Amino acid sequence: MHVRKLLVRLFEYALPLPILLFGLSVSCSAQSVWQKMKQNVLQQQCQQGLQKACQALEQMKQKQAQQPQPGQERHGDEAGGSRQPLTDHGSQHQGGGNRDESGPIHPPQGTKVSETPLAPLAPQAKFFISPHGVHVATLENSGSRAVIYYEGVPGPKFDDIIGGSSNLGGEVSVAFSPDGKRYAYCGRSGSELVVMVDGKELMRSSESLEGQFNGSSCGLGFTSNSRHVFMMQNVRTSTMRGGSFTRFFFDGKPSALNTGSGTRADGNVGGVHLSLSPDGNHYAYVATDPADEQKWALVIDGKAAPYRGGNPQWTADSQHLYTTLVNSIPGKGQVAEAMLDGKPILRADQIRLHLAPAGSMLVAEVNAASYTPRPIKFLVVDGKKVAGSEIVNLRGVNFDQVTISPDGKHYAARYTNAQGHQYVFVDGKAGQEYQNVDHLVFTSDSGNITYTAFSNGKNYAIIADQESNTCFTAPSSPVIDTHGALMISSAGGRAGTICGLTGGAPAIYLDGKTLPLPNGALGASDLRFSPDGKHYAYGVQLQGGLQRLVIDGVVQMNSNLGTPSIPRAHYVFSPDSQHIAVDSAPPTPTSEFASGIFVDGKYSPVVANPGMKKLEFTADSRHIVWAQGVPSRDALRIFVDGKAVAEGDTAVSPNSNESWWDMAPGGSLSVLVQDENNLKRITIIPSNETSVASLSGGGALVAKRD
Repeated sequence: MHVRKLLVRLFEYALPLPILLFGLSVSCSAQSVWQKMKQNVLQQQCQQGLQKACQALEQMKQKQAQQPQPGQERHGDEAGGSRQPLTDHGSQHQGGGNRDESGPIHPPQGTKVSETPLAPLAPQAKFFISPHGVHVATLENSGSRAVIYYEGVPGPKFDDIIGGSSNLGGEVSVAFSPDGKRYAYCGRSGSELVVMVDGKELMRSSESLEGQFNGSSCGLGFTSNSRHVFMMQNVRTSTMRGGSFTRFFFDGKPSALNTGSGTRADGNVGGVHLSLSPDGNHYAYVATDPADEQKWALVIDGKAAPYRGGNPQWTADSQHLYTTLVNSIPGKGQVAEAMLDGKPILRADQIRLHLAPAGSMLVAEVNAASYTPRPIKFLVVDGKKVAGSEIVNLRGVNFDQVTISPDGKHYAARYTNAQGHQYVFVDGKAGQEYQNVDHLVFTSDSGNITYTAFSNGKNYAIIADQESNTCFTAPSSPVIDTHGALMISSAGGRAGTICGLTGGAPAIYLDGKTLPLPNGALGASDLRFSPDGKHYAYGVQLQGGLQRLVIDGVVQMNSNLGTPSIPRAHYVFSPDSQHIAVDSAPPTPTSEFASGIFVDGKYSPVVANPGMKKLEFTADSRHIVWAQGVPSRDALRIFVDGKAVAEGDTAVSPNSNESWWDMAPGGSLSVLVQDENNLKRITIIPSNETSVASLSGGGALVAKRD
């Protein structure tokens, strides 16, 4: 691991933040603001070693000396004269400004910045980051032994650290709980496997792969509630019939039955295929006799169930278990049986169950006559056959993509008819026929089904039974899962997509209505909704290549998202849906390299950077926080509300999927950095002296028309 030095530097940024209003022509006062902005950018670039910027800065100072402007403050020489914060008299002090890049950082009064050493750095060290809280476990050597450090505290010394991942992939790793507060790993001590959980020994096992341990000896994981830890352990012995098996442990206790690790007679791969209850307190799996794959049993919470059943699925309330069982009947072939807690509820030739994410709805795909010349298939919902769902399953006629709404009260499926065309069947009603339909998704309020369609060479989007104009639905956002087509709001029941060029002008299809792009727009991207679903935004490309942010259909002229070849960071909504921010270039492009941030309609210049590495509102929505690179060093500087508060050498690539940055529910931020000796966690609690309002001028998320 490359060693980099952590510099927590304390200096104050005091860049004046211009107030740019929509719909106003440039006035003399606006020009003076732009002059200040330009001077600040030149100062930044000069301090970064750009000679051209230093020359332009000197020329600007000479002009200012010849034609002084009323109210403009004079500042110390760039080489080291005294520097006073630039403030607008009568207004709150804003972030950015005249600064010495090599000087210390002075966080605003009340800001709490703490550092926690997490592990010493050593050659070939490997570290693992929790999904939340930036907790770090590090694998290092202590002499000839292997040690896991957690939060800077070394664990026991082992001959080897092995496994640690529930996928049994063989890679050495540490398992973290979903909440990030617990951890587990395995070590080898002589001929024993030792399982460590939260720094304490949970269990030991001498079972191995004919005397050896590897990654498949220790597959660890935590349940969804972070309370329980489980392990899958592959074991092999030459003296045992069947050769190998998988043993399952829950909180260190072995389950009643082991299961074969090979390929069963039905073609399925053996091993533990775990079904965990939504609340994280129960589990079930099918155990196959390692010596005879024809013999198997259902295991529930560590005990063999008094009945047999496969494909276990827990109900949404975690209180009941659905299973299916297939038996061969002489002269009749196979008969499937669906069971609830071991009691039969449905029999047919073939059954596939779909459980609702909430409530108790059960949707079953039923093949009732699979072994007849005209095989019949239909839907059964809560034990009742759905009228109109029956098909003759021949020549491609079928249905699939069974989908249940978030509230568990509605269902949909994709049907294919004898002509090869498709339609959506929702709550017993068939929809419009197309050559193809795909991407069935209910809106967040469960009120409508959305999907894409293709017919006669044209693409369409369907929202709330409303068909769009011709619409090629390219994924709306590169950073958010769009279900492959439409963007679904997390609340409010809204849906939309960007319609690309398919014979017509690009447009936005939103909530069943087609909205044209703003005048002069060539295209759009990154459509998303605010958390409450009341606002939407996207980036729009204008003539000349400039890109701007659009909020609720209104172009934000104070934003500049760069060009397609040099884009800025993606925009973010605040958790309370009252604010929006985006990494922005100056609204009016200049020849100088400059950077800023657009917050709630206002652009504010910041230290010049090639792009923010991270941009996020705090959990309480009161502050906007970002990270940007430090010139000429592989380091990150953290800003809160436009003020630099901390700096550290990069420990993990900012583009990594690892959780090197984590915003806590209480509003604090944790960031992983390092210095030449240690990995460190910087924890930042923002000051009450600054806020989103102080950066934006007190505004909130309101789209103002030009």
